[in-house]
Amino acid sequence: MDDALAEHIQLIAQQGLSRNQIRELLLKAGWPEAQVNSYLEKAFKKLEKGVIIRVHGLAKRFDQNTVLENVDFDVTNGEIFGLIGISGAGKTTLLNLLVGFLNPDQGEVLLALPDGSTQSVFKHPELIKQHIGFSTQTPSFYGKLTAWENLQHFGRLYGLTEPDLTRRCNALIELVGLKEAKYAISSHLSGGMQKRLDIACALLNDPEILVLDEPTADLDPILRRQFWDLIKQINVKGTTIILASHFLAEIELLCSRIAILQNKRIVELGTAEELRNIYSKNYEIYFQTTSKNYEPILRELNKRRRYFSKVTQESGELVIQTPMPEKILPVISEYLERKRDIQSLHVARPSLGKVFEAVVKR
Repeated sequence: MDDALAEHIQLIAQQGLSRNQIRELLLKAGWPEAQVNSYLEKAFKKLEKGVIIRVHGLAKRFDQNTVLENVDFDVTNGEIFGLIGISGAGKTTLLNLLVGFLNPDQGEVLLALPDGSTQSVFKHPELIKQHIGFSTQTPSFYGKLTAWENLQHFGRLYGLTEPDLTRRCNALIELVGLKEAKYAISSHLSGGMQKRLDIACALLNDPEILVLDEPTADLDPILRRQFWDLIKQINVKGTTIILASHFLAEIELLCSRIAILQNKRIVELGTAEELRNIYSKNYEIYFQTTSKNYEPILRELNKRRRYFSKVTQESGELVIQTPMPEKILPVISEYLERKRDIQSLHVARPSLGKVFEAVVKR
């Protein structure tokens, strides 16, 4: 393919033009139609239906330290995609690559645009910024400005003008619940409100994708729950969300799919249920008595040894791993009728935390 044509198309694409607009400009400039069509077909090759981001063969090194190697995954339109990994696994580096803040040593990140075309995050950074919002671990707003002044400032950087600027800022203030703190100095806001302001700033360009790096770090449980409710509201409005977090129980409930980053690559990816099945097909029965004396119930359970694989004690609870909880629960029920010594009883599948621990240890 003609290098001059490839370079010309790259320069035009950086202006944010669609595939059809680029084609018309090239034809008017006198480029051969067959050559233009052939190149555009390759440059704007569509991703599979429903895929909004494709990460392929991504690798990143800092000096001699390889952080990521051969990372592959797709993100589908409208989902909440979770990324988990131990500290230092490369989660933040991966998110920075997704939004084009870093360039890879190898690989590609492709983004499906609303016009049906596909573009490289690295080859067209200006175009990509129109479609992705990014909230980092540390606040990106100015502490000496009010919440409203920050939104106005970043809105102008995105090219918003009146009356759209004021309309957009008001809508975001309402969405993230900062109406009462609209004119408060940003550095005086609580940690939870600062997180909300940071999200609002990331949403000013009305992106199709919102990327969040540890969005609830340093927040107490109540603020975290409120924040996750906000993320669900944003997602319901149609925004695809990609987030990294170390709160595994919350990731498990929030995300439609979860990727585990380990040993420089994605080692497991799936729904919470699919990941649990990797760890174990068992259910876990948690049983706690007031006396903490489990010898009588263990004697009863051992008569039905074939129905469970393992029994342990964790924090004063008896934990029974079984593929057939319906065979074990009657034993516990009979024991309770005789002893009436129960504090708690519940049945669950293995948690995402246990799956993660198993993956990291193997």
